[in-house]
Amino acid sequence: MFHRRILSTTLLCGVVASSSVAAAAGTAPGGRSVAPMRIEAAMVPGATAIRLDGEFNEGAWERATPISDFIQRDPKEGAPPTFQTEARVLYDGACLYVAVRAFDKEPDKIVGIRTRRDSSSPSDWIRVIIDSYHDKRTAYEFAVNAAGVKKDNYWFRDTNQDDSWDAVWDVAVTKDGQGWKAEFRIPFSQLRFEPHKIDTFGFAVVREIGRLNEVSSWPLLPKSASGFVSSFGELGGLQLGTSLKRLELVPYAVANVQTQPVESGNPLKTSPDPGSAFGADLKYALTPGLTLNGTVNPDFGQVEADPAVVNLSAFETFYQERRPFFVESSGNLQFDLDCNDGSCTGLFYSRRIGRVPHGSPDVGENSFSSSPIQTTILGAAKLTGRAGAFSIGALNAVTGQEQAQLVTGLERTTQTVEPLTNYTVMQAKREWSNQSSLGFMFTGTMRKLSEDVAYLPGQALTGGVNWDWRLRDPRYGISGYWAASSVHGNADAIDTLQQNPVHYFQRPDAGYLALDESATSLNGQAGSIQLQKVGGEKVRFSFSGQFKTPGFDVNDVGYVRRADDISQSGWVQIRWDKPTKLYRRVRLNLNQWSAWNFGGDTRYVGANVNANVVLTSNWAAGGGVNVDRGGIDDRSTRGGPAFRSKLGGNVWYWVQTDSRKAVNGAWQGFVWGDESGSSSYGFDPEISYRPLSFLTVSGGVHFEKQNEDTQWVENVTGPTNTKYVFGRIRQTTVGLTARVNYTITPNLSVQLYAQPFVSAGEYSDYKELVNPRARPFSDQFQPYAYRGNPDFNYRSFRTTNVVRWEYRPGSALYVVWQQGREDVTDYGRFRFGKDMGGMFGIPGTNVFLVKFSYWLNM
Repeated sequence: MFHRRILSTTLLCGVVASSSVAAAAGTAPGGRSVAPMRIEAAMVPGATAIRLDGEFNEGAWERATPISDFIQRDPKEGAPPTFQTEARVLYDGACLYVAVRAFDKEPDKIVGIRTRRDSSSPSDWIRVIIDSYHDKRTAYEFAVNAAGVKKDNYWFRDTNQDDSWDAVWDVAVTKDGQGWKAEFRIPFSQLRFEPHKIDTFGFAVVREIGRLNEVSSWPLLPKSASGFVSSFGELGGLQLGTSLKRLELVPYAVANVQTQPVESGNPLKTSPDPGSAFGADLKYALTPGLTLNGTVNPDFGQVEADPAVVNLSAFETFYQERRPFFVESSGNLQFDLDCNDGSCTGLFYSRRIGRVPHGSPDVGENSFSSSPIQTTILGAAKLTGRAGAFSIGALNAVTGQEQAQLVTGLERTTQTVEPLTNYTVMQAKREWSNQSSLGFMFTGTMRKLSEDVAYLPGQALTGGVNWDWRLRDPRYGISGYWAASSVHGNADAIDTLQQNPVHYFQRPDAGYLALDESATSLNGQAGSIQLQKVGGEKVRFSFSGQFKTPGFDVNDVGYVRRADDISQSGWVQIRWDKPTKLYRRVRLNLNQWSAWNFGGDTRYVGANVNANVVLTSNWAAGGGVNVDRGGIDDRSTRGGPAFRSKLGGNVWYWVQTDSRKAVNGAWQGFVWGDESGSSSYGFDPEISYRPLSFLTVSGGVHFEKQNEDTQWVENVTGPTNTKYVFGRIRQTTVGLTARVNYTITPNLSVQLYAQPFVSAGEYSDYKELVNPRARPFSDQFQPYAYRGNPDFNYRSFRTTNVVRWEYRPGSALYVVWQQGREDVTDYGRFRFGKDMGGMFGIPGTNVFLVKFSYWLNM
């Protein structure tokens, strides 16, 4: 008896009678276009609803012309697929219907792993991808695996994905003796397009066979192409003249209770502390191509906590955005300044909105205080989509004034720790069919300052233009950007800004910089130019140069690690994509980089060689060697003189087993050393066990041991000079990660996550910087009798546990428990058993919440 999986549906798009056909359908054999058949809602005797059951029993399916010219994309591009696939398309005035029959001679070997919605797995998948605007740059993907798990994505800039995009749509899957089938119902209200008398969409269907790790598609989507969406076929002859529902509203309610440690006699905290909140999200189609998303009093209690880190550098830690409102359609608000291995930062960093307050209360003896841990988002709205040839993105958000409460004896006072703030981000990008683009972005941050927070800038503005201009052969292009920033505030605010790690204008040896204590603004510019080859079967490359003037600053609503930067880099990749008996693919990468400051100092010069391979067994491995020639370090003294950095290098590697297996894992590690004898090594093993198709248990270990000879400790200011004190740190860091994913049904899941984390650092061999830039490296320092104790032992435990039930399309119920424990002591030695065991003796903060949301389509 064969398995059958049907997803219940509540979306009614229309009905079909066997005699109700308004337009013929067809496709040229071996072609790249198909004309779907239109079906009418004929309310006549014998008319029946298109029942989404995965069976294709309605007569209209038989008359729709099949799409059967699927071609293998991976591993053997251009070869016939192992098994035949057949797709058919229908539509009515409200929905697009797609039926896909995936033939398989061994149906018992079809893989369907039951996970939470939007989770990837090594299953058999069918993906329907629609470029409804037919701009060859954006598309909406609707995917389902053989277990009925849904996944949707938004494609932008031809090759980029936004997997946070969630639409309301239906699908049903069944399995029989010939393979498996998927029947999609996609409301046109979930797509964005300009209606005409006759419409044409870009269209592609992709099939993945899990056990073979094989991908086939109609039409062929070449891996060597310079784009993805631009390779789609066409769905033509669509007649979409009717109006569609334009407003989606999702009100929500949250009830929560928090338990926390309470100091004896503290009248500002109670435990347990119950609370509740109400809010709403909305989505409104202003035009067929532009969508307005709004949120009032948003709640993100179901979002997983950030991992614990210990940051001993001068620079701010960058955290990935996970909040759904800000992640969805983020590609329309993206202006990249710096990218490293695919992770980019730029003019807009959405984690600034709802951030930890800038200030902290001034607490005296015998006083108690209570301060918010994050800024309240009162409301936010964003406009995304397309207007003609332009890609549009705009966002406005308001965060409330946050106040800390203080109690001293019988006296109660408040202190503002974050002002009322308005954030604005706008971007428009002109896009051409050959993948060229020209865009601009503007951001603004406005604060309503009080005396308590007068140290903050009152206004920060940035703007820029970026471009990606493709040559006659679109695999080649010239890209880049120019941006400017202007930050305004009182003299104290701008003085503080000039002296932070982004700028360090106070450096005594930087004659090209001038600390202006009376300045009320800080201005700067940045730019980049890049020559690249983004497609091709054998070789790809990129050569770039960029600069950021010393006054450039976007950190009020963006992210930049440092200004005062001139840099260049080069990358060449050689590819072997044709499978052999040994491998499926091989990559060889050659990299080099160098950088200077505006004073002409060479900050670093380095090079890298690395390679990776995917074997025919579906194991993968890679590794590389980095060499750093050293240069001038103008940041480690925290505003003091620059000194010569060290020559060094490292080796790194990784191995990953076949993810299709019930037990699979990975291991990565590195070894690093330099001319001073400093060294570090680390490794990260991971393992995943899937005993049942609906249950996955995984865990990982992060271990790192560092022996650093020159770690900054403190700048000790004396009556006549400042001592820049460094020391040797022996630091050990261990983090454990555990996850359990239990999917009861594709719409009901349980997720458990826990991370215990310990990092201990012990200092010795203190030294002061006395002869900056001397050679050899060690001659820059002399011993120093430091009297402080910078040793630390940081312990943290964080867990997020979520039950999620999508009880109807677009509507969900969450039950969440989060716990956090954290402690820092001045004992620097690492003791695994004692540190990990004692972690659970630290008083913890618990949050229990229930969140209910309901989707309305009006």
